[in-house]
Amino acid sequence: MSHFFKLHVIPPPAPLDWASPRGLLLKTLWHHLIQDEAPIGHFFIEIASSTPNRFGVRRVVTGMSRQARNRSTLKVIQEQVGLGSFFYDFAGKLDRGVDAVKELDWAATSGRLKTVLVPTTEDRAHLLFDELNEWIVNGGFRHYGGGHQIIKGEGAGCAEMGAHFFNLALGVSGMPSDWIRSVYAPKALTGGHRTGQKVGMFKVIREGTSWAKGPEDGILYATPDMELTWGWLERHYPGESLVTLTPEALGNPKKESPRIQFEAGYPKEAEQVVLNQWSLLKVD
Repeated sequence: MSHFFKLHVIPPPAPLDWASPRGLLLKTLWHHLIQDEAPIGHFFIEIASSTPNRFGVRRVVTGMSRQARNRSTLKVIQEQVGLGSFFYDFAGKLDRGVDAVKELDWAATSGRLKTVLVPTTEDRAHLLFDELNEWIVNGGFRHYGGGHQIIKGEGAGCAEMGAHFFNLALGVSGMPSDWIRSVYAPKALTGGHRTGQKVGMFKVIREGTSWAKGPEDGILYATPDMELTWGWLERHYPGESLVTLTPEALGNPKKESPRIQFEAGYPKEAEQVVLNQWSLLKVD
């Protein structure tokens, strides 16, 4: 197949503890301390075309990541944002193609990789390339985090970005609801710009025994989740590492997948920056 889209799914090294904020924080910190390649899991996207785009690129593999992961983790601890880290605007970047391929090889060897293949037309592959180019031109790649509205071009984490391109490849909003993780972060434990308060890590550990019940005392955090995606794939396609999904396989969802409306107002990137990004993303 000369043109296609792939969503590569890497789960965390062990299940995260979503039973409570305390459990999630402790498990996440542990995965960072052991320096796992994907401490909370990761989505990579792959776009391939039989004809090159205007940058001479036929295939890219990338995803959204934080700049300086360890340093940014320490920063949110020092700033005392607590569960505000869900909504934090981290300095972001697009993964380099060679680094993404290397991590995918590692994940496959470790038994931590499942890939979703979406067959596309040549025109659809180039539409995906164009969407990625707009993501670069409009500066979305510089903003990583779960608090961004991706449809407005504010940026995204790897999960939201992967979900957007998956749906765009399908042509419809077909991502299963079972892939989405939703919790209400207690306002009392959420610091940073959402509440304007300071919340230390030890307060989350001490008081974070349960999630909030709703919007009265909590802030909704909803995101595609690598563990849930992996679990869904394993239930529906047990033991398969490569799964082909089409609108028909997903029940023919009717809602068309929208493109991003870049309304965030970030500065446009210089032409040389755009060229450099494409040179970093391509893998052949």
